[in-house]
Amino acid sequence: MSARPQTGWQNAFDALADAPIPVHELDLEGRVVRVNPAGCRLLGLREDEILGHYVWEFVVPEEQEKVRERLRKNLSSVQPLDSTERNWLRPDGVRLVLEIYSNYIYDENGRLHGLRTFLLDVTRRKRAEEALRKVQESLENRIKERTAELELTNEFLRREMEQRRLAADEHRKLEAQVQHAQRLESLGVLAGGIAHDFNNLLASIMGYGSLAAMELPEDSRARRSIEQVLIAAKSAADLTQQMLAYSGRGTFVLEAVNVSQLIEGVALLIESTISKKATLCLQLATGLPCIQADASQIRQVVMNLITNAAESLADAPGTVEVTTGVTMAGHGELPSTVPGEALPAGNYVYIEVGDSGCGMDEDTLTKIFDPFFTTKFTGRGLGLAAVLGIIRGHHGSIRVNSHPGGGTTFRVLFPAITVPEAIQPDVPGEAQIWRGEGVVLVVDDQAAVRNLARMILERSGLTVLTAEDGKEAVEVFIRHAAEIHAVLLDLNMPGMDGGEVFHHITRLVPGIRVILCSGYNEQDVTTKLEGRKAAGFLRKPYHPSELIERLRGIW
Repeated sequence: MSARPQTGWQNAFDALADAPIPVHELDLEGRVVRVNPAGCRLLGLREDEILGHYVWEFVVPEEQEKVRERLRKNLSSVQPLDSTERNWLRPDGVRLVLEIYSNYIYDENGRLHGLRTFLLDVTRRKRAEEALRKVQESLENRIKERTAELELTNEFLRREMEQRRLAADEHRKLEAQVQHAQRLESLGVLAGGIAHDFNNLLASIMGYGSLAAMELPEDSRARRSIEQVLIAAKSAADLTQQMLAYSGRGTFVLEAVNVSQLIEGVALLIESTISKKATLCLQLATGLPCIQADASQIRQVVMNLITNAAESLADAPGTVEVTTGVTMAGHGELPSTVPGEALPAGNYVYIEVGDSGCGMDEDTLTKIFDPFFTTKFTGRGLGLAAVLGIIRGHHGSIRVNSHPGGGTTFRVLFPAITVPEAIQPDVPGEAQIWRGEGVVLVVDDQAAVRNLARMILERSGLTVLTAEDGKEAVEVFIRHAAEIHAVLLDLNMPGMDGGEVFHHITRLVPGIRVILCSGYNEQDVTTKLEGRKAAGFLRKPYHPSELIERLRGIW
């Protein structure tokens, strides 16, 4: 039998038999009717294992239905053919990624005979692309992570730099405050030391002057001159009290004080002295807790602040507003007037004095508590420096808020007390003639003060022993302990001070009556006695009648 002649489409496939590109032909049902050797090698099957099988049988199971449906549509309606990509499965389990390019096969009569398909193995390329994609994704993820880390680091560094800048600013502010406080503290120590020595001089002037005046007739011109000297000495004594107030060691007579009631009394006195263009407004809280304070000293603080506020208005109309209230403060929340100390937590009564005046710039604010500093004419005294000392002595706090053209507000705060415990002052009586019998030991390192006390006491019939320092005082007391009725003891002396002398002699004779004498306030004096109590206290400079009155009170 002769060979059956082949048609053109058959000749076309024969031409591809030895081609390196896998080719197969499908009938109208999708069965493989021809495959070249390259196609067999690609699928890992023999020709007889391929022919007659539906083409989708060689595709991975999950894609078989898609392949069958696509072939059905293409062969039934002759739709345009596009290249596709499919996953094929070899018998050995290897998956292949194939790009499929197809065209229709027509017979010599132009009828559709099937499909011729060219298979291009892109498995390696796809695997390389997938590996590259994974590498790219990993790199992108790493870049994102690294970028996020860098952004976080940058944000951390930015915040760290901002915190360091704020800390540096705060450090500079605190350093300036400490330096300012230390400067004021040193000035306070200086003022206190000067006031103490000045008090000793004034004690001599006032004491000897008073004794001299007593010796002269009332109509004597010399007595009138001496009285003028005593008036001037009293003014000097008031100045020393301001200096002691600035140093925080002024003379305080403590009692329970209601600041709202105190300010009402001050307002009545001061309204007539300030400018008529200044309107004084009081916003005083009722039911305030009391503070433990010296009423006269607090009155001085209020009058000073109101006067300054009124003067800041100059000749322009304006208001001075005084407000009182109570606030709770945490430990160290309020600025302390003593360097290195923190005010305790608790309730604080505040006095706030604000004005609508010219205000102050930063440079002026740093100087307002300096002694004798003023923005007005000179010779105004200690002013706010004394106010600061009074606040320091009462363990209080002060805040100032001011800027040019915006007025000034001072807020003064004092610890509130829950149970008022008034400490009654010892009020000297009128000078009376009193004569006593007994021995008094006078201890003072200043000869003039020592001799003055001796003269005053001897005029009252007392026998006087003297000692110029602490060591001599103890020695004299030991020798005459049995006959000494009382001791007039100066607290501040070089070497062994009055506090040490007090402890020595009270151990020897526990009931000995001791009158402590000092230019500082009584509370500062009693803290040096470590719980023991003196029979009395006499503040320098003193009048002869005050000394006699103290002795008469304990004799």
